[in-house]
Amino acid sequence: MNAQAKLKNHKAYLGDLIGGSLMLRESQTIAELLLTLPSADDWHDAIVNRNVLQKRSDASAKRNAATIKKRLVGLSDVYLEKLAFGGTELATQLMFAATLINSPMLADFMRNVVINAKRVFREYLDQKDWESFWDDSVRIYPELGSMSETSTYKIAQVAFKLLADAGYIDSTRTKKLQNIFLLPEVRSLLAQMERDDVIAAMEV
Repeated sequence: MNAQAKLKNHKAYLGDLIGGSLMLRESQTIAELLLTLPSADDWHDAIVNRNVLQKRSDASAKRNAATIKKRLVGLSDVYLEKLAFGGTELATQLMFAATLINSPMLADFMRNVVINAKRVFREYLDQKDWESFWDDSVRIYPELGSMSETSTYKIAQVAFKLLADAGYIDSTRTKKLQNIFLLPEVRSLLAQMERDDVIAAMEV
């Protein structure tokens, strides 16, 4: 486990992993909105009244917006600008990095499971990889063990969906590992933030 992560409680370690997939298009929209420093009224107007995320219900729009906002909180305007207006590959890597910052658990899974699988030339991940990792996490954060089976199942599904969205596996069905090359621009931004731990989690 990451030494920094051990200092956090189980909720901080998990982050908003259960909140959903990468949602790249929506994330770029939210990043652009955050750059305007919206008030609570401005936020409500954009998410609910103007439906900038183009969701079918107010509840879905508010839920997705809240998840993305949690993943982007604290990031610099430069980071948000590059996410909001960058090309697909750049924006994808930046949003995945933001998700790893929000969820040290997923970052640990990347470092301890995904990268190790690549090192021993495995071609695929499988569900047991996550289950074993989760069991290890419960030993360090016993509170995770009290979560419902429904929640833990959803967390596992979201974790693999995020890996697929970011291109580390080809799909959630086969979970075939793929090569990802970290863009210099992403590496530079993370280095400036002193997040070498996230760089290490993304370099496979």
